[in-house]
Amino acid sequence: MSAREVLFVGDEKAGKEIADFVSTLLLEGEQVVIATKGIRDGCAFTNRRILIVNKQGLTGKKVEVLSIALRSITAFSVENSGTFDLDAELKVYGSGFNLVEMKFTKGYKLKPVADLLAQAIL
Repeated sequence: MSAREVLFVGDEKAGKEIADFVSTLLLEGEQVVIATKGIRDGCAFTNRRILIVNKQGLTGKKVEVLSIALRSITAFSVENSGTFDLDAELKVYGSGFNLVEMKFTKGYKLKPVADLLAQAIL
């Protein structure tokens, strides 16, 4: 898998829609910890994996869900938005995929996400 880049609006209230959508995909004992949504796409961080929801086409009825097991993540980096930056970034590296880069709107707090990933991979 080559590098992949996705953009999310850092709105955890709208993330409830994504959390509800992925709830049918969760395994027994798996829980959504953090969810956020963009205009169409979104992501959910569970206690076992990252689920990236990509609505495709004009109507958005075709939906791709990328599942990244936390145990497959080997490294990650967090970049908060600076004074002139428009977004914060989370880069996830792992076995089975090169890089997934997630961008969040300015002001989104990535610390809870970084804490979740650190606990999972360290």
